[in-house]
Amino acid sequence: MSRLNPAVCSNILLKINSKLNGINHTFASVSRPLCLFRPVMIVGADVTHPSPDQLSIPSVAAVTASHDPKAFKYNIQIRLQPPKVEIIEDLENIMRQQLLFFYRHTSACKPERIIFFRDGVGDGQFAQVLKSEVNAIRRACFSLGQEYEPKVTFLVVQKRHHTRFFPRSEDADGRYKNVPPGTVVDREITHPTEVDFYLVSHASIQGVSRPTKYHLLWNDDDNMTENEIEKIAYYLCHMFSRCTRSVSYPAPTYYAHLAAKRARVYLEGENIKLSDLQSQQHICAVLKEIVSDHPMFFV
Repeated sequence: MSRLNPAVCSNILLKINSKLNGINHTFASVSRPLCLFRPVMIVGADVTHPSPDQLSIPSVAAVTASHDPKAFKYNIQIRLQPPKVEIIEDLENIMRQQLLFFYRHTSACKPERIIFFRDGVGDGQFAQVLKSEVNAIRRACFSLGQEYEPKVTFLVVQKRHHTRFFPRSEDADGRYKNVPPGTVVDREITHPTEVDFYLVSHASIQGVSRPTKYHLLWNDDDNMTENEIEKIAYYLCHMFSRCTRSVSYPAPTYYAHLAAKRARVYLEGENIKLSDLQSQQHICAVLKEIVSDHPMFFV
């Protein structure tokens, strides 16, 4: 209580309002991304792994998905899977559940687009992720109707790299003279044939800003240009419910990380049978009433 001040109170109230299905902030009408004018589901996914000495602890996969036109409200699906496995093994079933949740909360509307932000994938795993997870999304859509084929845009979000940007003196921003928030680099130092870009979406509180790298693995939406992808990625960095500043990577990916971290707390002190993880899924399961009535309980 000794540290209670207006900033702390504000942050607490932002969390409470989100948990109670409130909307903390939304896109202004003049800057609303074009893709949000039609039904779209924005998805974030992450897998957290145990430390090398924790041989009896499974990895945790978390997938968050939006279910409102403002792209602010998200719900989560959590799964246990074998240690060190980065590919989300049950993604087909997870996406099916997310699509049904979207359908129920949007007056029986199906998303026409799925924009998927995948965290925690290294360059050497791109082919495996593309083959496994993109196909799992397709199968999930097909299971809801043979003619249901929403456009899918699949991006990998990477923070573990050594690229840094330094501005010219006249462009320096803030106390630490970083590049201004919203800086995008999509040429010269990017892949010569594939679509990737660096985005500095936040104002660094200390030191040099670390840009986030985005790599487009799949895009069958002709209307989703590279500029539109860069814009939606940047705008989503402003939609994190816990604060009123932009964060370093998109809110759905941030939520997936929080959900996976929360699930790992549920595993503490539990005796997990790695040989039969399917029967152990109930350990990190959340009451259906909470998921239905307060889907953003995890923020």
